[in-house]
Amino acid sequence: MQNQFVALAVICAALPCAAQSGNLSDWTRLIQAEKCDAAKSLCSEYVDSKVIAEQVEAQKCLANVALCGQSAVYLEGDDAGGGNIRGSFKPEAVDEALVHLNLGIKLAPQDLSIHQGRLHVLEVAGRYDAMVKALDESCTIYQGKDALEAWLAYSPELADLRQYNAGLEFMEALDKHYPNQPDILGNIGAFLDLLKRDAEAIPYLEKAAALAPNDPINAWDLGRAYDYANRDALADEWYKKGLSLETDPERRKESLCIYAEFVEEKLKDRDRACELQKQSCPAEQQTACTARAPLKVQ
Repeated sequence: MQNQFVALAVICAALPCAAQSGNLSDWTRLIQAEKCDAAKSLCSEYVDSKVIAEQVEAQKCLANVALCGQSAVYLEGDDAGGGNIRGSFKPEAVDEALVHLNLGIKLAPQDLSIHQGRLHVLEVAGRYDAMVKALDESCTIYQGKDALEAWLAYSPELADLRQYNAGLEFMEALDKHYPNQPDILGNIGAFLDLLKRDAEAIPYLEKAAALAPNDPINAWDLGRAYDYANRDALADEWYKKGLSLETDPERRKESLCIYAEFVEEKLKDRDRACELQKQSCPAEQQTACTARAPLKVQ
């Protein structure tokens, strides 16, 4: 079982706003200090402000007030056959926060932080179906050029939580709005692979690698998928390509150790595998370098 407490920081952080008056922007400080009542009193004064920017900040604030002091811990099953002990919020607090976030989106549909805040709250609450629906709505509403990068950021978070089905559905929803994007297709393939649906994963990963031929992650993931599908010649080709493209030293070292295992187990080349393991694997994983026991003579 994995213990994973999610940091529950201020969502939808206040942005500088020339139209604000008084100390409305102090709400983030009050929330961080867990002065929940003070934050509620401050922000409630601006809900009906004649300045839209102040109304928006008030709704951001009140979403955080709803969650302030309402932390909870729960056990969540995952798609790897285990579970997480997670930090979250009480369900009624989540419901109230979502009311304010939805109002904020209506008031300021092009404020990315509110869309992100809504997705974050739903993710932390484990409401993955609602998270996918919220993404679909946000993709329709928000038109900023930074949108795709913002939405893609949730993919590794869902993978770390081992919520592979949710991650797959999230990426599939994103694919409807941003077709033929290699990062999206690669993530769909990666989640399918994590779900052991290798035959389905390979076409997505092949397309991602074709669209972004210099991306080391897509090339490596395609190699892994071929490996899992026992298509060893193609796995070897794409593993090598992924390694040749990788520029991050730590990631390359980790990948090289995995490739060494493939060389030992699938390609049956112990000598080559041993050399690779010496370069990249800790001593306990240098299995190809272990002396073979001599044959017994009868």
